[in-house]
Amino acid sequence: MQINKKLLVVAFMTAISFTAGCFSDSSVTGVTTGAKGNAVISGNLTANRTLYADTVYTLSGYVKVQAPATLTIQSGTKIVGDTTVAGSSLWILRGAKIDAQGTATNPIVFTSARSVGNRKPGDWGGIIIIGNAKINRTANPIFTEGPQNTAENYAGGTNDNDNSGTMRYVRIEFAGYDVSGGQGQELNSLSMYAVGRGTTLEYIEAVAGLDDSFEWWGGSVDARYLVSYESGDDHFDWTEGYNGRVQFLIGLQTQLIQPRAGTGTLSTDPRGFEGDGCENNKAGCTFANAPYSMPVFANFTVIGPGAGVFAQADGNGAVIRRGSGGNMINGIIGRWPQYGISLRDAESNALLGVDSVTVRSLILSDNASNFEPAGTNFGQNLNVQANSIQTVTGVAGLFTSLTTSSLDWTPSATSAARTGGLASLTGTKVAARVAGFFGGTMLGTSYIGAADPLGTKWWAGWTTYVTN
Repeated sequence: MQINKKLLVVAFMTAISFTAGCFSDSSVTGVTTGAKGNAVISGNLTANRTLYADTVYTLSGYVKVQAPATLTIQSGTKIVGDTTVAGSSLWILRGAKIDAQGTATNPIVFTSARSVGNRKPGDWGGIIIIGNAKINRTANPIFTEGPQNTAENYAGGTNDNDNSGTMRYVRIEFAGYDVSGGQGQELNSLSMYAVGRGTTLEYIEAVAGLDDSFEWWGGSVDARYLVSYESGDDHFDWTEGYNGRVQFLIGLQTQLIQPRAGTGTLSTDPRGFEGDGCENNKAGCTFANAPYSMPVFANFTVIGPGAGVFAQADGNGAVIRRGSGGNMINGIIGRWPQYGISLRDAESNALLGVDSVTVRSLILSDNASNFEPAGTNFGQNLNVQANSIQTVTGVAGLFTSLTTSSLDWTPSATSAARTGGLASLTGTKVAARVAGFFGGTMLGTSYIGAADPLGTKWWAGWTTYVTN
Protein backbone atom coordinates (compact mmCIF):
# COMPACT_ATOMS: atom_id res chain seq x y z
CA MET A 1 0.00 0.00 0.00
CA GLN A 2 1.32 3.43 -0.92
CA ILE A 3 1.45 5.93 1.96
CA ASN A 4 0.62 9.59 1.36
CA LYS A 5 3.42 11.25 3.34
CA LYS A 6 1.91 14.70 2.96
CA LEU A 7 -1.34 13.60 4.62
CA LEU A 8 0.60 11.99 7.46
CA VAL A 9 2.46 15.23 8.15
CA VAL A 10 -0.80 17.20 8.14
CA ALA A 11 -2.42 14.71 10.51
CA PHE A 12 0.59 14.83 12.86
CA MET A 13 0.61 18.62 12.95
CA THR A 14 -3.11 18.66 13.67
CA ALA A 15 -2.63 16.44 16.72
CA ILE A 16 -0.09 18.77 18.34
CA SER A 17 0.73 22.43 18.29
CA PHE A 18 3.92 24.35 18.94
CA THR A 19 4.82 27.32 21.11
CA ALA A 20 8.35 28.74 20.96
CA GLY A 21 9.53 25.49 19.43
CA CYS A 22 7.97 23.27 22.13
CA PHE A 23 4.96 21.00 22.19
CA SER A 24 1.72 22.52 23.47
CA ASP A 25 -0.71 21.31 26.12
CA SER A 26 -3.75 22.95 24.60
CA SER A 27 -4.69 20.23 22.15
CA VAL A 28 -3.67 17.40 24.48
CA THR A 29 -5.23 18.10 27.88
CA GLY A 30 -7.19 21.32 27.50
CA VAL A 31 -10.29 22.56 25.77
CA THR A 32 -9.50 25.15 23.17
CA THR A 33 -11.29 28.46 23.75
CA GLY A 34 -10.08 31.19 21.42
CA ALA A 35 -6.39 31.98 21.07
CA LYS A 36 -5.39 29.93 24.10
CA GLY A 37 -6.34 26.54 25.43
CA ASN A 38 -7.37 25.83 29.02
CA ALA A 39 -6.22 23.02 31.27
CA VAL A 40 -6.97 22.15 34.89
CA ILE A 41 -4.29 20.75 37.18
CA SER A 42 -5.19 19.06 40.45
CA GLY A 43 -3.84 16.51 42.92
CA ASN A 44 -0.27 15.24 43.03
CA LEU A 45 2.22 15.50 40.18
CA THR A 46 4.51 12.50 40.45
CA ALA A 47 6.23 12.72 37.05
CA ASN A 48 7.93 15.51 35.16
CA ARG A 49 5.45 17.97 33.66
CA THR A 50 5.78 21.01 31.40
CA LEU A 51 3.34 23.90 31.25
CA TYR A 52 3.21 25.74 27.92
CA ALA A 53 2.63 29.39 27.11
CA ASP A 54 -0.30 28.77 24.76
CA THR A 55 -2.41 27.27 27.53
CA VAL A 56 -3.97 28.91 30.60
CA TYR A 57 -3.68 26.51 33.53
CA THR A 58 -5.99 26.43 36.54
CA LEU A 59 -4.60 25.15 39.84
CA SER A 60 -7.54 23.45 41.54
CA GLY A 61 -7.00 22.54 45.18
CA TYR A 62 -3.59 21.76 46.65
CA VAL A 63 -1.43 20.83 43.67
CA LYS A 64 1.70 19.11 44.98
CA VAL A 65 4.79 18.31 42.92
CA GLN A 66 6.34 15.26 44.56
CA ALA A 67 9.92 13.98 44.48
CA PRO A 68 11.67 13.42 42.16
CA ALA A 69 9.45 15.25 39.66
CA THR A 70 10.27 18.62 38.09
CA LEU A 71 7.57 21.09 37.06
CA THR A 72 8.82 23.13 34.09
CA ILE A 73 6.94 26.31 33.17
CA GLN A 74 7.56 28.05 29.88
CA SER A 75 8.11 31.82 29.75
CA GLY A 76 4.89 33.75 29.21
CA THR A 77 2.70 31.07 30.78
CA LYS A 78 -0.33 32.14 32.81
CA ILE A 79 -1.43 30.03 35.77
CA VAL A 80 -4.58 30.91 37.72
CA GLY A 81 -5.83 29.75 41.09
CA ASP A 82 -9.27 28.17 41.23
CA THR A 83 -11.27 30.65 43.28
CA THR A 84 -14.07 28.11 43.79
CA VAL A 85 -11.76 25.67 45.64
CA ALA A 86 -10.50 27.20 48.88
CA GLY A 87 -6.74 27.59 49.15
CA SER A 88 -5.89 26.35 45.66
CA SER A 89 -2.11 26.52 45.53
CA LEU A 90 1.11 25.11 44.09
CA TRP A 91 3.42 23.08 46.34
CA ILE A 92 6.97 22.04 45.48
CA LEU A 93 7.69 19.29 47.99
CA ARG A 94 11.05 18.18 49.39
CA GLY A 95 13.07 16.50 46.64
CA ALA A 96 10.94 17.95 43.83
CA LYS A 97 11.86 20.97 41.69
CA ILE A 98 10.30 23.90 39.89
CA ASP A 99 11.87 25.29 36.71
CA ALA A 100 9.95 28.51 36.05
CA GLN A 101 12.09 30.80 33.90
CA GLY A 102 10.31 33.76 32.39
CA THR A 103 11.94 36.82 30.86
CA ALA A 104 11.67 40.56 31.46
CA THR A 105 9.44 40.87 28.39
CA ASN A 106 7.59 37.60 28.90
CA PRO A 107 7.22 36.83 32.61
CA ILE A 108 5.41 33.85 34.10
CA VAL A 109 2.25 35.04 35.88
CA PHE A 110 0.40 33.30 38.71
CA THR A 111 -2.84 35.14 39.37
CA SER A 112 -6.53 34.95 40.25
CA ALA A 113 -9.00 33.20 37.97
CA ARG A 114 -11.34 36.16 38.36
CA SER A 115 -11.48 38.90 35.77
CA VAL A 116 -9.51 42.12 35.96
CA GLY A 117 -11.33 44.53 38.24
CA ASN A 118 -12.81 41.69 40.32
CA ARG A 119 -9.63 40.24 41.80
CA LYS A 120 -8.81 40.45 45.52
CA PRO A 121 -6.25 39.19 48.02
CA GLY A 122 -7.07 35.64 49.06
CA ASP A 123 -8.44 34.57 45.68
CA TRP A 124 -6.04 31.58 45.74
CA GLY A 125 -3.35 30.18 47.98
CA GLY A 126 0.06 31.00 46.51
CA ILE A 127 3.29 29.04 46.01
CA ILE A 128 4.88 26.89 48.72
CA ILE A 129 8.40 25.42 48.44
CA ILE A 130 9.73 22.84 50.92
CA GLY A 131 13.44 22.06 50.89
CA ASN A 132 15.93 20.00 52.87
CA ALA A 133 18.05 22.74 54.44
CA LYS A 134 18.53 23.28 58.17
CA ILE A 135 16.12 25.05 60.49
CA ASN A 136 16.56 25.79 64.19
CA ARG A 137 13.48 24.04 65.54
CA THR A 138 14.37 20.64 66.99
CA ALA A 139 10.92 19.02 67.04
CA ASN A 140 9.95 16.43 64.43
CA PRO A 141 7.54 16.50 62.73
CA ILE A 142 7.05 20.21 62.14
CA PHE A 143 4.23 21.00 59.78
CA THR A 144 3.74 23.84 57.37
CA GLU A 145 0.88 26.19 58.05
CA GLY A 146 -2.45 24.59 57.35
CA PRO A 147 -4.75 21.74 58.43
CA GLN A 148 -3.11 18.40 59.18
CA ASN A 149 -4.66 16.64 56.22
CA THR A 150 -2.84 18.98 53.84
CA ALA A 151 0.19 20.29 55.79
CA GLU A 152 3.68 18.94 55.06
CA ASN A 153 6.55 18.10 57.42
CA TYR A 154 9.61 20.32 56.89
CA ALA A 155 11.66 19.22 59.93
CA GLY A 156 15.05 17.53 60.00
CA GLY A 157 16.74 19.06 56.97
CA THR A 158 20.53 18.66 56.76
CA ASN A 159 21.61 20.08 53.39
CA ASP A 160 21.98 23.85 53.19
CA ASN A 161 22.89 23.51 49.50
CA ASP A 162 19.70 21.66 48.64
CA ASN A 163 18.20 22.58 45.26
CA SER A 164 14.44 23.09 44.83
CA GLY A 165 14.80 24.53 41.32
CA THR A 166 14.64 27.96 39.71
CA MET A 167 12.16 30.83 39.67
CA ARG A 168 13.07 33.79 37.49
CA TYR A 169 10.85 36.60 36.20
CA VAL A 170 7.75 35.34 37.99
CA ARG A 171 4.80 37.41 39.22
CA ILE A 172 2.46 36.17 41.97
CA GLU A 173 -0.81 38.10 42.27
CA PHE A 174 -3.80 38.08 44.68
CA ALA A 175 -2.58 35.05 46.61
CA GLY A 176 -2.70 34.07 50.29
CA TYR A 177 -5.37 32.16 52.18
CA ASP A 178 -6.24 31.55 55.83
CA VAL A 179 -6.02 27.78 56.09
CA SER A 180 -6.68 27.67 59.84
CA GLY A 181 -10.14 29.15 60.15
CA GLY A 182 -8.99 32.36 61.79
CA GLN A 183 -6.19 30.87 63.94
CA GLY A 184 -3.43 32.86 62.28
CA GLN A 185 -2.06 30.33 59.82
CA GLU A 186 -2.07 31.66 56.28
CA LEU A 187 -0.53 30.74 53.00
CA ASN A 188 1.65 33.53 51.61
CA SER A 189 2.39 34.70 48.11
CA LEU A 190 5.70 32.79 48.29
CA SER A 191 6.31 30.54 51.30
CA MET A 192 9.78 29.01 51.66
CA TYR A 193 10.31 26.23 54.21
CA ALA A 194 13.88 24.99 54.76
CA VAL A 195 14.80 25.93 51.19
CA GLY A 196 18.47 25.42 50.32
CA ARG A 197 21.02 27.63 48.63
CA GLY A 198 21.12 25.49 45.51
CA THR A 199 17.74 27.01 44.63
CA THR A 200 17.71 30.09 42.36
CA LEU A 201 15.21 32.87 43.12
CA GLU A 202 15.43 36.17 41.25
CA TYR A 203 13.14 38.72 39.62
CA ILE A 204 10.00 37.77 41.54
CA GLU A 205 7.11 40.10 42.37
CA ALA A 206 4.30 39.55 44.88
CA VAL A 207 1.22 41.71 44.28
CA ALA A 208 -1.72 42.28 46.64
CA GLY A 209 -1.37 39.12 48.69
CA LEU A 210 -3.48 38.38 51.76
CA ASP A 211 -0.60 37.60 54.14
CA ASP A 212 3.18 38.04 53.78
CA SER A 213 4.65 38.54 50.34
CA PHE A 214 7.85 36.56 50.98
CA GLU A 215 8.36 34.40 54.07
CA TRP A 216 11.31 32.19 54.97
CA TRP A 217 11.13 29.43 57.61
CA GLY A 218 14.77 28.56 58.19
CA GLY A 219 16.88 27.47 55.27
CA SER A 220 19.65 29.24 53.42
CA VAL A 221 18.26 30.13 50.01
CA ASP A 222 19.60 33.32 48.42
CA ALA A 223 17.47 35.72 46.39
CA ARG A 224 17.77 38.97 44.50
CA TYR A 225 15.55 41.41 42.62
CA LEU A 226 12.38 40.94 44.68
CA VAL A 227 9.38 43.29 44.58
CA SER A 228 6.46 43.37 47.03
CA TYR A 229 3.45 45.60 46.37
CA GLU A 230 0.56 46.14 48.79
CA SER A 231 1.12 43.24 51.16
CA GLY A 232 -1.65 42.06 53.47
CA ASP A 233 0.92 41.62 56.24
CA ASP A 234 4.72 41.83 56.08
CA HIS A 235 6.63 42.36 52.86
CA PHE A 236 9.65 40.26 53.94
CA ASP A 237 9.40 37.89 56.91
CA TRP A 238 11.94 35.41 58.28
CA THR A 239 12.05 32.96 61.20
CA GLU A 240 13.46 29.62 62.47
CA GLY A 241 17.09 30.12 61.52
CA TYR A 242 16.94 31.68 58.07
CA ASN A 243 20.45 32.68 57.03
CA GLY A 244 20.27 33.38 53.31
CA ARG A 245 21.40 36.54 51.51
CA VAL A 246 18.99 38.84 49.66
CA GLN A 247 20.04 41.84 47.57
CA PHE A 248 18.03 44.39 45.58
CA LEU A 249 14.50 44.34 46.93
CA ILE A 250 11.57 46.74 46.95
CA GLY A 251 8.52 46.88 49.19
CA LEU A 252 5.76 49.46 48.72
CA GLN A 253 2.64 49.87 50.86
CA THR A 254 0.19 52.69 50.11
CA GLN A 255 -3.10 51.27 51.40
CA LEU A 256 -4.87 48.29 52.96
CA ILE A 257 -6.82 46.46 50.29
CA GLN A 258 -9.65 44.22 51.46
CA PRO A 259 -9.48 40.45 50.87
CA ARG A 260 -12.10 38.24 49.31
CA ALA A 261 -14.83 37.52 51.87
CA GLY A 262 -14.22 34.30 53.76
CA THR A 263 -10.54 33.99 52.82
CA GLY A 264 -9.00 35.65 55.87
CA THR A 265 -8.32 39.05 57.36
CA LEU A 266 -5.60 41.59 56.76
CA SER A 267 -3.03 42.27 59.44
CA THR A 268 -3.46 45.45 61.45
CA ASP A 269 0.29 46.05 61.49
CA PRO A 270 1.97 45.24 58.17
CA ARG A 271 5.73 45.74 58.27
CA GLY A 272 8.54 46.08 55.80
CA PHE A 273 10.66 43.42 57.52
CA GLU A 274 9.75 41.08 60.38
CA GLY A 275 12.57 38.92 61.68
CA ASP A 276 12.20 36.20 64.31
CA GLY A 277 14.72 33.79 65.77
CA CYS A 278 12.88 30.78 67.12
CA GLU A 279 9.55 31.56 68.73
CA ASN A 280 9.59 29.95 72.17
CA ASN A 281 5.85 29.25 72.14
CA LYS A 282 6.39 26.66 69.41
CA ALA A 283 7.50 23.06 69.85
CA GLY A 284 11.27 22.59 69.63
CA CYS A 285 12.06 26.30 69.99
CA THR A 286 14.17 28.36 72.35
CA PHE A 287 15.65 31.77 71.73
CA ALA A 288 19.13 30.24 71.89
CA ASN A 289 18.56 27.62 69.18
CA ALA A 290 21.17 27.46 66.41
CA PRO A 291 21.51 28.11 63.59
CA TYR A 292 20.57 31.66 64.44
CA SER A 293 18.34 33.62 62.16
CA MET A 294 20.90 36.00 60.68
CA PRO A 295 20.22 36.79 57.03
CA VAL A 296 21.88 39.54 55.02
CA PHE A 297 19.55 42.06 53.37
CA ALA A 298 21.31 44.57 51.15
CA ASN A 299 20.16 47.36 48.83
CA PHE A 300 16.54 47.46 49.85
CA THR A 301 13.85 50.11 49.61
CA VAL A 302 10.78 49.62 51.83
CA ILE A 303 8.21 52.41 51.86
CA GLY A 304 5.10 52.47 54.05
CA PRO A 305 1.80 54.33 53.69
CA GLY A 306 2.36 57.02 56.29
CA ALA A 307 -0.05 57.91 59.08
CA GLY A 308 -3.75 57.16 59.19
CA VAL A 309 -3.85 54.03 57.01
CA PHE A 310 -3.21 51.13 59.40
CA ALA A 311 -5.80 50.29 62.06
CA GLN A 312 -3.16 50.81 64.73
CA ALA A 313 0.17 52.56 64.89
CA ASP A 314 2.30 49.41 65.11
CA GLY A 315 3.53 49.51 61.54
CA ASN A 316 7.31 49.40 61.44
CA GLY A 317 9.88 49.45 58.68
CA ALA A 318 11.96 46.69 60.26
CA VAL A 319 11.41 44.61 63.39
CA ILE A 320 14.04 42.16 64.64
CA ARG A 321 12.95 40.16 67.67
CA ARG A 322 12.67 36.80 69.48
CA GLY A 323 16.36 36.03 69.35
CA SER A 324 16.91 36.91 65.71
CA GLY A 325 20.00 38.44 64.24
CA GLY A 326 20.13 40.31 61.00
CA ASN A 327 22.45 42.23 58.71
CA MET A 328 20.85 45.22 57.02
CA ILE A 329 23.04 47.36 54.78
CA ASN A 330 22.59 50.01 52.09
CA GLY A 331 18.83 50.33 52.56
CA ILE A 332 16.06 52.94 52.62
CA ILE A 333 13.23 52.71 55.18
CA GLY A 334 10.62 55.41 54.84
CA ARG A 335 7.12 56.57 55.71
CA TRP A 336 6.28 53.95 58.34
CA PRO A 337 3.65 54.98 60.91
CA GLN A 338 5.57 53.85 63.99
CA TYR A 339 9.30 53.07 64.03
CA GLY A 340 11.81 52.83 61.22
CA ILE A 341 13.81 50.18 63.09
CA SER A 342 12.79 48.23 66.18
CA LEU A 343 14.81 45.58 67.99
CA ARG A 344 12.26 44.23 70.40
CA ASP A 345 13.82 42.13 73.11
CA ALA A 346 16.90 41.41 75.16
CA GLU A 347 17.37 38.07 73.37
CA SER A 348 17.96 39.78 70.05
CA ASN A 349 19.98 42.51 71.73
CA ALA A 350 22.25 39.81 73.15
CA LEU A 351 23.15 38.64 69.65
CA LEU A 352 25.25 41.78 69.26
CA GLY A 353 27.81 39.87 71.34
CA VAL A 354 28.02 37.06 68.81
CA ASP A 355 28.14 39.34 65.75
CA SER A 356 24.64 38.66 64.53
CA VAL A 357 23.24 42.18 64.23
CA THR A 358 24.72 44.68 61.79
CA VAL A 359 23.00 47.83 60.60
CA ARG A 360 25.07 49.97 58.24
CA SER A 361 24.53 52.70 55.66
CA LEU A 362 20.78 53.25 55.88
CA ILE A 363 18.54 56.20 55.07
CA LEU A 364 15.54 56.64 57.38
CA SER A 365 12.95 59.09 56.09
CA ASP A 366 9.54 60.36 57.19
CA ASN A 367 8.91 57.59 59.71
CA ALA A 368 6.81 58.60 62.70
CA SER A 369 9.92 57.83 64.74
CA ASN A 370 13.12 56.39 63.35
CA PHE A 371 13.97 54.51 66.56
CA GLU A 372 12.19 53.47 69.72
CA PRO A 373 12.25 55.80 72.73
CA ALA A 374 15.41 56.01 74.79
CA GLY A 375 16.43 52.75 76.44
CA THR A 376 19.06 50.03 76.42
CA ASN A 377 18.17 47.77 73.51
CA PHE A 378 19.91 48.01 70.16
CA GLY A 379 16.83 49.32 68.39
CA GLN A 380 16.58 52.15 70.92
CA ASN A 381 20.21 53.23 70.92
CA LEU A 382 21.69 52.71 67.48
CA ASN A 383 24.82 54.88 67.68
CA VAL A 384 23.62 56.60 64.54
CA GLN A 385 26.86 58.17 63.36
CA ALA A 386 28.89 55.03 64.02
CA ASN A 387 26.54 53.04 61.83
CA SER A 388 26.44 55.63 59.02
CA ILE A 389 22.67 56.07 59.26
CA GLN A 390 21.18 59.19 57.72
CA THR A 391 17.84 60.73 58.59
CA VAL A 392 16.26 62.56 55.67
CA THR A 393 13.05 64.55 55.39
CA GLY A 394 10.96 64.15 52.24
CA VAL A 395 11.00 60.49 51.21
CA ALA A 396 9.43 61.13 47.80
CA GLY A 397 12.37 63.34 46.86
CA LEU A 398 14.73 60.38 47.14
CA PHE A 399 13.34 58.83 43.95
CA THR A 400 12.63 59.84 40.38
CA SER A 401 8.94 59.05 40.99
CA LEU A 402 7.07 57.60 43.94
CA THR A 403 3.72 57.92 42.16
CA THR A 404 2.20 54.47 41.59
CA SER A 405 1.28 55.15 37.98
CA SER A 406 4.85 56.13 37.11
CA LEU A 407 7.05 54.45 39.69
CA ASP A 408 10.76 54.92 39.14
CA TRP A 409 13.00 53.88 42.02
CA THR A 410 16.09 55.47 40.50
CA PRO A 411 17.53 58.09 42.88
CA SER A 412 16.61 61.62 41.81
CA ALA A 413 19.29 64.07 40.77
CA THR A 414 19.44 65.53 44.28
CA SER A 415 18.79 62.30 46.21
CA ALA A 416 20.82 61.48 49.28
CA ALA A 417 20.67 57.86 48.11
CA ARG A 418 23.09 58.51 45.25
CA THR A 419 26.00 58.33 47.69
CA GLY A 420 26.79 57.12 51.19
CA GLY A 421 26.55 53.40 50.56
CA LEU A 422 28.89 50.80 52.00
CA ALA A 423 30.92 50.40 48.81
CA SER A 424 33.04 47.50 49.99
CA LEU A 425 32.11 44.71 52.35
CA THR A 426 35.74 43.66 52.75
CA GLY A 427 36.86 44.06 56.32
CA THR A 428 33.33 44.40 57.68
CA LYS A 429 31.47 41.99 59.92
CA VAL A 430 29.27 41.10 56.96
CA ALA A 431 32.15 40.02 54.70
CA ALA A 432 32.35 36.46 56.01
CA ARG A 433 28.69 35.87 55.17
CA VAL A 434 28.48 36.95 51.55
CA ALA A 435 30.76 34.56 49.66
CA GLY A 436 29.11 32.28 47.12
CA PHE A 437 26.26 34.66 46.39
CA PHE A 438 24.90 33.78 42.91
CA GLY A 439 28.22 32.29 41.88
CA GLY A 440 30.31 35.16 43.20
CA THR A 441 30.38 37.42 46.23
CA MET A 442 27.71 39.90 47.24
CA LEU A 443 29.19 43.31 46.50
CA GLY A 444 28.83 46.57 48.34
CA THR A 445 27.53 49.63 46.52
CA SER A 446 28.41 53.31 46.74
CA TYR A 447 24.68 54.14 46.57
CA ILE A 448 21.86 53.32 49.00
CA GLY A 449 18.63 51.55 48.14
CA ALA A 450 17.44 49.12 45.48
CA ALA A 451 18.32 51.17 42.40
CA ASP A 452 21.68 52.10 40.93
CA PRO A 453 21.50 55.77 39.90
CA LEU A 454 23.53 54.93 36.79
CA GLY A 455 22.31 51.39 36.21
CA THR A 456 19.43 49.63 34.50
CA LYS A 457 15.91 49.76 35.90
CA TRP A 458 15.88 46.08 36.79
CA TRP A 459 12.18 46.15 37.81
CA ALA A 460 10.96 47.61 34.52
CA GLY A 461 8.78 45.67 32.10
CA TRP A 462 7.86 42.60 34.15
CA THR A 463 6.35 44.16 37.29
CA THR A 464 2.85 45.57 37.73
CA TYR A 465 1.14 47.71 40.35
CA VAL A 466 -2.55 46.81 40.45
CA THR A 467 -4.98 46.12 43.26
CA ASN A 468 -7.88 44.37 41.50
